[in-house]
Amino acid sequence: MKLPPQTTRLLMFYAGAAIWNLANGIMMILIPLYALSLGFSILKIGSVIALPVLVMLAVRLVVGALCDRYGERCILQVCYLLAVIAALLLLRADDFASLLVSQGIANASRSLFWVASQSLATQLPGPTVGKRLGHLSAWNHVGNLLGMGLGGALASVVGYSGAFVVLTAMSIACGVLGLAIPRVESKPSGRTIWQIAGGIGRWVRHPEVWLGIFASFAAALPSTLTQSLFPVYLAQLEYEEHWIGLTVSGRAIGAIAMVLIIGPWITPPRLRGIFALGMVGIGIFMAGCGLLEGLLLLGSCIAALGAAGGVLDLWYQVQATEMSEARDRSMAMAAASLGWPLSLMIAPLLLGWLADLKGFPFTFIATGIFFLAMPAVSHLYYRRAESNATVQAREEVL
Repeated sequence: MKLPPQTTRLLMFYAGAAIWNLANGIMMILIPLYALSLGFSILKIGSVIALPVLVMLAVRLVVGALCDRYGERCILQVCYLLAVIAALLLLRADDFASLLVSQGIANASRSLFWVASQSLATQLPGPTVGKRLGHLSAWNHVGNLLGMGLGGALASVVGYSGAFVVLTAMSIACGVLGLAIPRVESKPSGRTIWQIAGGIGRWVRHPEVWLGIFASFAAALPSTLTQSLFPVYLAQLEYEEHWIGLTVSGRAIGAIAMVLIIGPWITPPRLRGIFALGMVGIGIFMAGCGLLEGLLLLGSCIAALGAAGGVLDLWYQVQATEMSEARDRSMAMAAASLGWPLSLMIAPLLLGWLADLKGFPFTFIATGIFFLAMPAVSHLYYRRAESNATVQAREEVL
């Protein structure tokens, strides 16, 4: 049975996203292991992971303007090209500087991917924007989950050079699939990059965008901790490496299940309640990670934490969609998603410092209490917004 051309393009878009995340997950595992094999110190390994995040943050500030000028389809193709370049550089990387450059290019690809793919998904045909974004998120998480599982296995079976060849082949496959990305509404002509980028100031003046930034910060937290503190905490509890890997991978499983279930339910009238649900989930299960020590219970908490993060990940994307039109969708998405790279930079340092000072249980419980307070803060914001809207309506009548 031959599929309609639009359906075929849609499936190729999702397949490209899944393969890109597969390669991204493999790289997340391979880089620290490869750096360790080169004899790098823990500080150097941490620097290879953390310093290139600055590239991600810098690119995130302009990628929205690039998408709104040249179109999400074009930017995704550039993203896949950068992924190929980063993988090729890894084939020759054998020192700190070359690994840093490769990671910087990979992080530029990551910033381009998230904004462009999410903005494109909001403009595809479908019943609700939440369901469309949920489908994309599920494909992303499946690819990332498989990639993190395959990374260590590839290194042990074919060595690092062979693993980097596989990584390059996957990136090239993404580039081929990128040629068939679905077409959406064309962007208005006659605008320069700087004119569009100047709109970031307009977006960050909206209190709703700051809620989105905080939501994206919280949404990134489960992924950030999976790459940083959770493996160290489980190692301190004297669990073996294969059990640690299996336990932290539950984060992606929880996210996949939740985005498929709740995606269709995230609509504008429900945004207020969904925000509170996600924050309460982050708070309860972060605290649970500090209160529980059994591997099964900890794994369940991490999976549930991933599910709560998935809720907030969809929340900020739907909110940015509602606040914007297709012509400036990517700028709104880029502004609201600024919390993601900030979480990657701030959370490991801040929570790592607190864990050194007070221990992991105290750190996780204190973080959980902080997020449990967020629904009350958002309630005050919504009450103030409603009050201002009422006053404005009265002034217009008078």
